[in-house]
Amino acid sequence: MFYEARGHGAAAPPTRVGYDELADDLDRVATEAGATQALGVSLGAHTVLRLLTRVPDRFAKAVLFLPAALDTPPVRREGLVEALAAGDSARVLEWVRGELPPGRDTERYAAARAAYLLSSPGLLALLEGLDEPPVPDLALLGAVTTDVLVLAQEGDPVHPAQVGRELAAALPRASLVVFEHPGVLWNDRARLRSLVLGQLGAGG
Repeated sequence: MFYEARGHGAAAPPTRVGYDELADDLDRVATEAGATQALGVSLGAHTVLRLLTRVPDRFAKAVLFLPAALDTPPVRREGLVEALAAGDSARVLEWVRGELPPGRDTERYAAARAAYLLSSPGLLALLEGLDEPPVPDLALLGAVTTDVLVLAQEGDPVHPAQVGRELAAALPRASLVVFEHPGVLWNDRARLRSLVLGQLGAGG
């Protein structure tokens, strides 16, 4: 089951956005679905982490792909907030292109991604509100009982591989895979899929 995080999509802008609110949303959706496993990517990984700091046994297994920060606020690429505030579709498209690997046919994806960002009225509130660390205190991770697979990639300035290493070291039951190059979703998708399925399988 996939769900759209607060601040994304066509829903009205939220009045408050923080990791606690995102974790509340995740907990509610997971409870309704009877989910015992979780997959979080970037912001989603932070959301899973925040929930686990509050409920250390909330999930039996999890995959955390491209965590960007732990006990410090995430580093953001500049330009998106300003482009969204101005409704400048060309600047948003250029920002999205800057996230994609060179030498691949990514233009259709870039156009669709830019259109989605521009059609998400709550995204500005999300970007401006998430100025806090996803993990309030690294010591909280020591109580987490979830079996976690951490996936990171070298050469990613927004999702540093070192964050993945530190996260895997802080969790009692974690394994770590660091891809040698960025652009894993485009350049090593088969291996990524195999790792995720190997961790989560067909469970809930």
